[in-house]
Amino acid sequence: MKTRLLLTFLFVIVFVTSNGCGGSGGSAGRYVIPGDIPDATGTGTGTGINVTDPDALITSAWEDFKYGAYSSAIGKFNQVLAISNLSDVQKAQANNGLGWSYTKSAGLESGYSYFSQATSVLDEARVGLASAIIRRSQKSGFTQAVSLLEQVGIGNTSFRFQSVHPVGVSNAEAHALLAFAYFWRNSSGDQEKARAQISVARTEDGSSDGTVAQIYNSLRNMGLSGI
Repeated sequence: MKTRLLLTFLFVIVFVTSNGCGGSGGSAGRYVIPGDIPDATGTGTGTGINVTDPDALITSAWEDFKYGAYSSAIGKFNQVLAISNLSDVQKAQANNGLGWSYTKSAGLESGYSYFSQATSVLDEARVGLASAIIRRSQKSGFTQAVSLLEQVGIGNTSFRFQSVHPVGVSNAEAHALLAFAYFWRNSSGDQEKARAQISVARTEDGSSDGTVAQIYNSLRNMGLSGI
């Protein structure tokens, strides 16, 4: 029973990270944004983007991501990583973007290595990596996922997670995710922590058919009492 419910939850994790983003729902094509096309020299037209400017490329890639043009976003994030003399923050931003773009287009596992290269800097990458680790459903993984989510601040029930980019994970979902990780880690005090986290999530998102509701129902069915 517990294994079957874990598998059910893993489907939920895929749902959380593959949906919730506006736009065309994973289109591999390019959503044309006015003034966003460089000229043949690759340096921009004055109204387009400068392909040697990492910050401009990162901004443009996230615009593509927002509209579901994940292939185009991946191309631009990779262009960033090909630029010399990047700062550590710019490298992390590009890897975080690749992690989410690959997650949306091909699944959590495909974003794992990119998230791993950005977790020292960015909370979005920590949430992405925690989700990918939980997807692997290994005992040691739940411990690592808890650590990552606590680094973000989600272990504090009054903390509000707000992604910088439209990655599709709400504050309520982030707390519910940590509740599930606590439950499966099952260290001393984790049952109480799981109850507190899912309570916060349900207070904010009381829908009967959303992701938080699915996680809540899974925890109840697996035996988490007092919720």
